[in-house]
Amino acid sequence: MITISELQKSYKDNRVLQKLYIEFDPVGIDIIVGINGSGKTTLLNCICDITPFESGSITVDSIDRKEKQAKEKMYYIPSDFYLPEYLSGKEYADFVFSRYPHKDLKQFNFVIRLYNLESALHKKISDYSYGMKKKLQIAVSLALDVQYVLADEIFNGLDYESYLLTEYLINTFANSRKFILVSHNMDYIKRNTRARVYLLSAGKMDLVEDVYQIEEIVINNGELKKYYDEIDRFLYDHKGSIE
Repeated sequence: MITISELQKSYKDNRVLQKLYIEFDPVGIDIIVGINGSGKTTLLNCICDITPFESGSITVDSIDRKEKQAKEKMYYIPSDFYLPEYLSGKEYADFVFSRYPHKDLKQFNFVIRLYNLESALHKKISDYSYGMKKKLQIAVSLALDVQYVLADEIFNGLDYESYLLTEYLINTFANSRKFILVSHNMDYIKRNTRARVYLLSAGKMDLVEDVYQIEEIVINNGELKKYYDEIDRFLYDHKGSIE
């Protein structure tokens, strides 16, 4: 279980996480939604010890997230990742595998084959498209014997067939491990009835009981409602000025 207690994180005068408390079970799928700047990526970075925070604690199976044993239980797929483009896909995978005590190469090669990346595996990552880089990291994450996979917009850059394949892989592997996903993909959220969905807003994270209300909540919590009203006023005034 990942336990986050009294977590506070600020950027200058903007407090994005306000005494946040939440627990993520070791299996299943949890999805985090929220408006831009609400702290979703920051939260994942804090869990993975990429971003420091002012106060609070984060433990992974009762181990502080800074400890090597905790980091070996997690793998993070960020939305904007910078892979070493001078390496081939295989060299990158081998490097990541060397940082973890357990990996399943047969499982890795199986997922690589599903993604049709076999021929690209020995090419430089500099030749990869954004979607190919994402598939490589997904394959690596599923080959590692980690309990927690954290991913920020994991479906970005994937064609629809690859999206459906990735959805099936996540849903299947979630029977034995936890996926913590930051996503705005409402198609995935609405179809995935087994996932728990949380809304991060004003530094707090609350469970969303009805995912079909997410759009309305996001509109009302952010600036979209103001922008919608401005569009309506502009078009109304512009039409009147033309007439």
